[in-house]
Amino acid sequence: MNLHMEIFNSTKKRKSIPKSWCGQWTDKNGKHLIIRSTLHDFYSVTILDKKGNPYEIKLLGDEKKETKKLTGKFTKDTNGNPILQVEAGSNEIGPTYDLYFLTTMGEDKLKLSRNADALEKIIIKPNVGMGLYDDWEDDLGVPWAFPLDDFKKEVD
Repeated sequence: MNLHMEIFNSTKKRKSIPKSWCGQWTDKNGKHLIIRSTLHDFYSVTILDKKGNPYEIKLLGDEKKETKKLTGKFTKDTNGNPILQVEAGSNEIGPTYDLYFLTTMGEDKLKLSRNADALEKIIIKPNVGMGLYDDWEDDLGVPWAFPLDDFKKEVD
């Protein structure tokens, strides 16, 4: 599928999201993404399976943690687009779960979301950022992240 993305300079400087974008988002397989704002430009991000259970993350040294209350912060991808980058492994080592807030503009056409965009047209497109030691793994160290399906907000 070829997607066309329109980029607006004003959205490339994103440091936060509107409160209405926080809360629960769900993909077509029932995976849940819960975003909560915190202090100091950080977000708490939880990823749950369709039964509401967190996934397990394997860290270096046989340590483990769950996909609950992971740290997320806004940064830019290699193309300068804003992403909510979630630490999906060891902090500052990776891997990361990168979330793009995009607005649908018709068939296969997306743009970076603006605060004023209608919530029902906004999707979160996830991607995985490879960690320092994950280049040898097919799943980039985050098997729970796949498949990478779009999330839609559960609107009341």
